[in-house]
Amino acid sequence: MNMKSTNDILQIVLRNLKNDAKRAMISQLEEDKSVRDEYLKLKNVWALISSTKPMSDSQVENLYLGFQQRLKTKQKLKLLNFSFLKYAAIFILAVALTSLFFISQPYRWNGKPYDTTVFAENGQVSKILLPDSSVVWLNSGTKITYNTDYAINNREIKLIGQAFFKAAKNKKVPMRVFCGNLEVKVLGTRFDVCAYPNEKTINVVLEAGKVEILNRTLESFNRELAPGEMAQYNYDSGELTTTKVNTGKFTSWKEGILVFRDDPMSEVILRLKRKYDINIEVMQPELYKSVFTATIKNENLEDIFKSIGYACSINYKIIRSEDINTKTKVILENIQHKKARN
Repeated sequence: MNMKSTNDILQIVLRNLKNDAKRAMISQLEEDKSVRDEYLKLKNVWALISSTKPMSDSQVENLYLGFQQRLKTKQKLKLLNFSFLKYAAIFILAVALTSLFFISQPYRWNGKPYDTTVFAENGQVSKILLPDSSVVWLNSGTKITYNTDYAINNREIKLIGQAFFKAAKNKKVPMRVFCGNLEVKVLGTRFDVCAYPNEKTINVVLEAGKVEILNRTLESFNRELAPGEMAQYNYDSGELTTTKVNTGKFTSWKEGILVFRDDPMSEVILRLKRKYDINIEVMQPELYKSVFTATIKNENLEDIFKSIGYACSINYKIIRSEDINTKTKVILENIQHKKARN
């Protein structure tokens, strides 16, 4: 993305665009995934640097010069004033370096380790490289935390949300992923853990290798997964069940693809809300009983809900706001109910 496009997105993040210019930018965000991804990156980093203490003029100047050199472009960013420059230099430089929102203290203080927290903004999928060379994909609204002793004395990760792990092998120091009372113990493998706090289950899907699932409150609780298996832990009953699955259905989100195979509408709605960062209102509870089959990659909302409407006899209405900070809302209604009202 060129500097002009980045600057245009900056203006809407900072709420400087008005009227026609604002509407044009909102339209681009809805229609162009690359523009939408860039907006989310800029919004994340702006939230971080806006809360930091002011930097000296010399620090700002050095950062800004480094930013210009890094992008290797002759076109300079047009800035409104020096106070804007003070943050924009850090802002854009941070985005050029990463697509994630980091809150970290990568050092020890008085011999004690500090935590590093990384999260993916709503509607965004992010990818990170851990200190042990493991690769992790974070789904929308996901947070992981590890301390500065990671890959030295431990490989412990706390997870809230959904992440796919390509874990580096280390038999002496296994990776341990903690979510609630569950622990997923790993030597070196590829697996997915879905543990959003507002859901009733934790799902672990193993693509390759081997993992152990433990419960930190029950010593007798131990289950090994084989490749192609999914373990589902129910919070309410405390039971863990395993089934054979097509792993691609549960891991393709990291490539931006959603796969539905006769899935209930309740699951479809949950995953669409997560991917597109939208609100969905269901007018009749019986709509949740509908099932839907599709593979969704880069389709826009209009095409997606047209397909759902046709397959499930559902009427939809998409309500977009001119306020970029207000989520798009989709209303779903049974076609028969709408006909009766009319």
